[in-house]
Amino acid sequence: MKMFAPVVMALLLASCAASEPPGPDPAALAQAQDWLAQYEKLRAEKRFAEAEEVADRLLSRHAESDAAKVLAETLPSLREQAEQQREGYRLAGLWEYQTIDLDQGQQRTAAIYSYVDTDPEMDVQPVPDARLVLRRHPSWGRSAYLLLNQSRLQCGPPCRITLRFDSGEPQPWQGKPADSGQGPALFIVDEARFLEALRGAQRIRFELPKSGALVPAFEFEVGGFQPERLDP
Repeated sequence: MKMFAPVVMALLLASCAASEPPGPDPAALAQAQDWLAQYEKLRAEKRFAEAEEVADRLLSRHAESDAAKVLAETLPSLREQAEQQREGYRLAGLWEYQTIDLDQGQQRTAAIYSYVDTDPEMDVQPVPDARLVLRRHPSWGRSAYLLLNQSRLQCGPPCRITLRFDSGEPQPWQGKPADSGQGPALFIVDEARFLEALRGAQRIRFELPKSGALVPAFEFEVGGFQPERLDP
């Protein structure tokens, strides 16, 4: 019996070793640490949306790693920052800037279409009702006006309109109708005051005088306006 004891002991040790779970994969640990370093670098550079993508990749592949535990400490606040950053990109993308060289100098414009509620399931999306244009002309100076998607405009004189900046009280303003050559336009009187109010606003609502049973109204998401692109 004594000669069988070492054999039995060896078999028992081998069985225990086989039942133990394998250790962490060094390559996986290295990858997790590399992604964590990328995440921290992007976070320090305030590239929050990109950092969130790296974080999600790490969590999907190495959720039990020490790197994932370190990342979890800052990820909730970073997700909020990433969402704000994406919204900022969206708002900035609503604006279109143009520079045209003229004999007198450069004309610069910044323009944005009015808000429309789109539906991804619809084949044909609704068309914006108006476009807000900010213009700096070398001879005509500064202007702010609406280009309206309608055949005619009956307003005034004087043309009295109502503006509302964000959730503030409606304000009475005056407009000056004109013909853009492609449809009616409505220039905003006191454009300097308008531009100053616009720079601190996220949303602007225009209401024109009642036409029949309707009050024409246009809303613009202006929070992404970049003044330095109009006045470099």
